[in-house]
Amino acid sequence: MRKLLFLLLGLLLVFYVAWPAWSSYRIYHALEKSDITMLERKIDFPSVRESLKPAIRAEVDKRLDRTPGDGTGHLRDGRLGQKIGPKLVETVLNKIVTAQTIASLYEWRGDISQVVKDVKEIREIGTPTGGAGIAGMSAKPSALGLSNIKRFAFTSPTSFEIGIAKDASGSGPDLTAQVGFRDMDWKLTGLVPRTR
Repeated sequence: MRKLLFLLLGLLLVFYVAWPAWSSYRIYHALEKSDITMLERKIDFPSVRESLKPAIRAEVDKRLDRTPGDGTGHLRDGRLGQKIGPKLVETVLNKIVTAQTIASLYEWRGDISQVVKDVKEIREIGTPTGGAGIAGMSAKPSALGLSNIKRFAFTSPTSFEIGIAKDASGSGPDLTAQVGFRDMDWKLTGLVPRTR
């Protein structure tokens, strides 16, 4: 009976500690090295797309609100966002939720505006300032370490979240990575950037 208990405890430790830690490390390493093949195996793209939808919607709405409406410089009212916003959000999501752009999102430490501004449909909207300096960053952030992890929590028996801050001295996470057990492996299932 005691051997069975130790075996069960060992299996639980492997499933809930060792395997997710190894998978998280492999995702981290793939992001650091921009290993697109590994990222494609370790990311559940439909789930990540859904998790990014609110952040993309907010960014699209912000850009639509800053778009000049007519020759007199008045801003368009909310009807533009209601009319083209949902389709534009889907277009942006389809273009940015790829292994390559998730690697870019990682490089920018969750700053969704740095990734969204490169989507052609967003550039065509334009802004009063021509789209320059939206996030106020010109250089990529420094490397991450364990001190950048600001939050870790299990959200269900088969999923957990890791909150990551750009700056190790920051108090809260700038990007929350959601990891879950899908298709017989622990995978990245969501990315939630902090709203700015």
